[in-house]
Amino acid sequence: MTDTGLLSLSPYRARCVAAVFEAMFPAGSDHPGAVDIGAVAYLDRALAGHDRHQRDAYDVGLDALDREARRRHGVGFPDCTSADQEALLTDLEAGALPAFTVPDQREFFHMLHGHLQEGVFADPAHGGNRDKAGWRFLGHPGVWLEHSAEEQWAEEPVTKGGDVRSLADAGWCLGGSAEEPPREVPGYDPQRAAVEPPGPADVIVVGMGAVGGFVSALLTDAGLRVVGFEAGNWRHRADYHPDELGAAYYCRGDMGPKFLAEAPRWRRNEGEPTRPITFSLGRMMNGIGGSIRHWGGALRRMHPHHFAYRSHIAERWGLDVLPEGCTVADWPLDYAELEPYYDLAERVAGVAGDRDANPFVPRSTDYPMPPLRPTRKGDMFTAAARDLGLHAYPTPACVNSVPYNGLPATRYHPWSAAFGSFHDDRWNPGLTSVPQALAGGRLDLRTHCRVLRLLTDRDGHADGVEYLDPLGEVRTFRARTVIVAGYTFETVRLLMLSGGLGGSSGQLGRHFMFKQWGDVYGHLPGVTFNSHTGPAAQMTTLDDFDAEGFDSVAHGFVGGASLNVENQQLPLQIARDPLPPEVRSWGRGYQEHMRRWQEIAAVRIQPDSLSYRTDFLDLDPRYRDRSGLGLPVLRVTTDMRPNEHRLQDFMQAQCARLLRQMGAVQTWDGPRLRGIVSSHDLGGARMGDDPGETVVDRDLQVHDTPGLHVFSGAVFPTCTGINPHLTLMAITARASRQLIERLGGSVPTRAAGAQV
Repeated sequence: MTDTGLLSLSPYRARCVAAVFEAMFPAGSDHPGAVDIGAVAYLDRALAGHDRHQRDAYDVGLDALDREARRRHGVGFPDCTSADQEALLTDLEAGALPAFTVPDQREFFHMLHGHLQEGVFADPAHGGNRDKAGWRFLGHPGVWLEHSAEEQWAEEPVTKGGDVRSLADAGWCLGGSAEEPPREVPGYDPQRAAVEPPGPADVIVVGMGAVGGFVSALLTDAGLRVVGFEAGNWRHRADYHPDELGAAYYCRGDMGPKFLAEAPRWRRNEGEPTRPITFSLGRMMNGIGGSIRHWGGALRRMHPHHFAYRSHIAERWGLDVLPEGCTVADWPLDYAELEPYYDLAERVAGVAGDRDANPFVPRSTDYPMPPLRPTRKGDMFTAAARDLGLHAYPTPACVNSVPYNGLPATRYHPWSAAFGSFHDDRWNPGLTSVPQALAGGRLDLRTHCRVLRLLTDRDGHADGVEYLDPLGEVRTFRARTVIVAGYTFETVRLLMLSGGLGGSSGQLGRHFMFKQWGDVYGHLPGVTFNSHTGPAAQMTTLDDFDAEGFDSVAHGFVGGASLNVENQQLPLQIARDPLPPEVRSWGRGYQEHMRRWQEIAAVRIQPDSLSYRTDFLDLDPRYRDRSGLGLPVLRVTTDMRPNEHRLQDFMQAQCARLLRQMGAVQTWDGPRLRGIVSSHDLGGARMGDDPGETVVDRDLQVHDTPGLHVFSGAVFPTCTGINPHLTLMAITARASRQLIERLGGSVPTRAAGAQV
């Protein structure tokens, strides 16, 4: 790139960036350095586009770095020796440069480091990774959307013969598929959203995502007239693209613009100032079918004792073992009552699993499909667990191991979790439930509509919503019943913005919990896992440390966790994986470590998280959303508490033990508390029988607002080490049945949304 081709960086600042990036990712005997790979060109383009809000930070930060170089060495940063540049960057990373005042130098280093990784390892469509040199450096074949069983079990790295494919090579562009036209859905009219509302409906569903889309078919099959509001659009396969930087929820997450514009603020404790929210796995997707369009796919049942967790603790150890301020509670439902609805949800979604593999969860029926094919990593994990007296099993997953429900079998590729399905091999309600509800003629689907407020009549009964249609007009739609079916944050925020519906007990926003993910990594020299040849859904899990018989108190904490290994390795994931303590995050040591990615396995910790009086949601008194509406965002007050740190200590030790049993010669822990928004954010509208202590009843109806239902993870009384979505489907399927009977509908005899 010449100086005349610069879009946002000045020529001298571009020289500074080039020197920084080359020091961080130097050329080697068999690979170019960051500059020749195109990292500077990428950054210049990003600062003119997606990251233009960071231009001022770059101007100030680069000037401060250059000023410190001149103070120390008498020349600007680009003209310093390699050793001097390295010393300056080392101090910058440590926050030890006196010339820095604004921006925070650690944050500035992190910004530089992140952009370097993106410029080297993101798809070339973004302006870097010239000639796919970053992917060639890793030995990653890029955008291949099918892998054979033989490739997954190959003893040598699978490189597709050196044919490295980018978005363009595979027939995509940044906007989606360059070839496949959008599919028409019978009964869906995108112009319907701007039509004047007709007379009252039976049910309004706010949010036609993972839950709202699922229950829409249950309700319409019962003869009810349903209006579904969705702020996003109807995404088709043509809208998805295997672009890790743009699409993945651990990168930009561009499939959830509404969610990101309304992202909460965060503080650790009450009374502290807030900061921008941090993410671990949590950038949600907006649109018909919701975030499960880009999830990993695990659909697991909670254990029977999880539904009476407070009672379990009381009977086994006594309530005195609970940490101070803990508000753990029993569910108002039990496993036996929910099992038929678990079964229904598994048949609708299509779950691949092994009925007899997990000894801790009873089942009366088999899974609809056999488990996904095994992997070397999963088999090694299973063998290590068996040697240690533990019980690993193939994780039940919502991915088609065989053709099911009119959808094809999976092709086994890593561009899966975080992207949407390119082949419709993973269920979401937009593939079956919503089209079925539309086909029956009883669903009025309105996309690109933002519900602003929930309405009640003079008796306090929910009777409609106020919403903004696609033309910017505020309208009112009336109904006999309203269901709020958004993500936890959006649901609680809407209740609060509607005058605090559900808040008469003082419990609205209370008992917030988030999944405090952890990982432990191990290096197994000589082993090639080829984790880039399959989806994350090729998981193997063990529940021994979350089972009823696990004595957590004997180890110094209350709670448990499930542990698992999974597939799916993509270039930016590899570049951003946690490092052993002796490996610096840049330079030749970093490069050498990355090239060992095929020999590295991670065991993921999915822990229980207790609820506390100190952890809650409310409206931020200062910050507003960036959607153009200017409404208060949610404020999250939460932190990892001492009990949860002790739990992580124990679980990290178990992960290291498993990895060593698998053959690891070295293990290291990933960071704790990567982000508050975890994709398993629960609580804030707790369900229970006591109106004075909870927000909704066992049928998910708000205690103080008849006719208003909350179909969301916000109602969960506990946050267990089990993926919550299958339980959410089960409790909302049950609540839908109760609602159908209350409204005089006919309970369907078939599983709505499933061709069974």
